[in-house]
Amino acid sequence: MKVKKYVVGSMSQAMKAIRSDLGEEAVILHSKQIQTGGFLGLFTKTKMEVLAAVDSVEKRNVKKNSAPPEPSMEADSSFMKQQLSELNALISQMSQMQKVSLGSYPKPVENVLAYLRLQEIDEAILENLEPPLLEYYYLHRPNSNQLMKWTQSWFVNQFKASEWSGSFKKYVSVVGPTGVGKTTTLAKLAAKCVLEHNQKIAFITTDTYRISAIEQLKTYASILNVPLTVCYNGVDFKKALVETEAYDVIFIDTAGRNFLEQQYVSDLKEMITFQEDLQTFLVLALTSKVSDMKAIYERFASLPVNQLIFTKRDETTQKGSLLNMLYHYGQQAAFTTNGQGVPEDVSLFKIEEFIDDVFGDWKDE
Repeated sequence: MKVKKYVVGSMSQAMKAIRSDLGEEAVILHSKQIQTGGFLGLFTKTKMEVLAAVDSVEKRNVKKNSAPPEPSMEADSSFMKQQLSELNALISQMSQMQKVSLGSYPKPVENVLAYLRLQEIDEAILENLEPPLLEYYYLHRPNSNQLMKWTQSWFVNQFKASEWSGSFKKYVSVVGPTGVGKTTTLAKLAAKCVLEHNQKIAFITTDTYRISAIEQLKTYASILNVPLTVCYNGVDFKKALVETEAYDVIFIDTAGRNFLEQQYVSDLKEMITFQEDLQTFLVLALTSKVSDMKAIYERFASLPVNQLIFTKRDETTQKGSLLNMLYHYGQQAAFTTNGQGVPEDVSLFKIEEFIDDVFGDWKDE
């Protein structure tokens, strides 16, 4: 058996070194924090001392009928004493410590990672999570519930920058494919401006492909007692901007069509003037496949998309796709919606609340 001690800055560094030196079959026998360096107790650095071991059986070619070789009288006695000392320490520690194989993670760690995979968290995110997760486990030996709480904090810290400040520009447009709830979402945002902030708002719609969409927005405009302008081309749109200049916020609805058609995005560019005072939200449904969400984002990437809105949060139990999109595209999430109620079923995105929701079904095994 080969035993080796490592003094490193983190558990992830130790695991890389152990795999490189001892291979995948190695086991971690002991780990602890130590203080190194410094002068008179000052300026010390916190390190980790990790003891690892691996079984090593050397295969030797022995000639038939040949006598065993005589032991060398020149063996290094100090080296032998050192090996015996480490072996005795190994035997003592093996009776007290749980051996952890580098080929598979401890059960609490496995439980956490398995749950995150059920939530469809991307493997790229999990690869970033695993080293600090393992380090925390080896330092503190928490149970699964404690480890999950730590994991929640890790996600909050990682995605804190994905929160949006919550202030609208003068012009607000929503874009996205059909069926994600753009018109209803737009009405929710407009209603919040009217009811919560007492702002003067107006509606503009360029969605002339669906009569039902116009009628739906007319209903919301009537309830809120605000004007609605229907635009059939770019000239109509520019005229509408002039007519609504006196309002605080103008909400612009767009047509929902097959996102696979490039012509759809081209038509948007021709119709709408994407200028500095226009804020554009891309609306995605959490019930969609991640691959489709990525394809939608790529299709609309030629537009100046400012933030993302995720709808249908109440219609799925697997919400990892939201985190995956934020991770891959470095975007901010502005709102999530969780029902048809206007305006109550829309919430400003808060990472801590969302992570609590993601981990809400967690049960220790």
